[in-house]
Amino acid sequence: MNKTLIVNRELCTQLLSIKECIPAMRDTLIAATKGEIKMLQRQMIPHEGGNMLALMPASLLSKNVTGSKVIIFPGPETKKTRTNQGVVPLFDTVTGALLAIVDAELITVVRTAATSAAATDVLARKDASSVAILGAGNQGKAHAEAMTYIRDIKTVYVWDMFPAAVEAAVEHLKAKLPGVEIIACETAEQAVKDADIVCTVTAMKADAPFLKGEWLKEGAHVNAVGACSGNAREIETSVVKRCKIYYDWEEAAMRDAGDLAIPMRNGEVTMDDFMGEVGSVMLDKLEGRVNEQEITLFETIGISVEDIAAAYQIYEKAKEQNLGVWLEI
Repeated sequence: MNKTLIVNRELCTQLLSIKECIPAMRDTLIAATKGEIKMLQRQMIPHEGGNMLALMPASLLSKNVTGSKVIIFPGPETKKTRTNQGVVPLFDTVTGALLAIVDAELITVVRTAATSAAATDVLARKDASSVAILGAGNQGKAHAEAMTYIRDIKTVYVWDMFPAAVEAAVEHLKAKLPGVEIIACETAEQAVKDADIVCTVTAMKADAPFLKGEWLKEGAHVNAVGACSGNAREIETSVVKRCKIYYDWEEAAMRDAGDLAIPMRNGEVTMDDFMGEVGSVMLDKLEGRVNEQEITLFETIGISVEDIAAAYQIYEKAKEQNLGVWLEI
């Protein structure tokens, strides 16, 4: 009987860093564009109280691994108790062996921020030095850190609809990013107007956009991250019309990125208004930023092959360092 490596949340924190995950996510975005993956779109099973079981399967062909993130997206009460969990079972595609079971919570936060950073690296101005974080939760804090690994960030502006969340994030980031000025903002506009990079990382579940196109400075880059269903969006159509739009995977973006799908359904934009997958920019097959005045946007809903790639990175590091627990399942 094969043994399976169990990697818990605490060990994942030790083994998976945002900085080391950025090149892995760049490779994964390229693999998605080149067709070197197999992937199904996210499926959700809703339950009373708002909890939803999410299934996100994918195969990373270059590593001969397949699996699925299986996780509970929490409803209001579960968010308060923080009892929701998730795992990534990782299989060998050749032998069928269950290689590992890896905690999914940290993976979700780290790979999302790392993916945004990989896209930002090829789309943002090279002299970008300020970041606006709209949404001061775990993703917001992770995105602020991630941007410092691909640009020389001097200033981070933080906004959230809950002032207490802003206060907590500012305190965290001041300790995490010494030498970077962290500024609490009372409005989203205040955070955005002077920012070279804008990250929208709120937990939007409705068509209630808050980012306006006229707030964006010339030459800015936007990472639209928080709206992950076809009926939710963080950015107004005015943002979409003002930006050169790129996404992680076309099939998923057209179904689950309400930032793009809603204005398309309303007849305000068409597919011809979007550039394409950011992996094509990384492969030099698609035009990226061509001048310092353009405003670019990366739309990501988070694709499952990113979870598999991050879980595989954890699995390989755990084996190398002889960490984790091996069990017969």
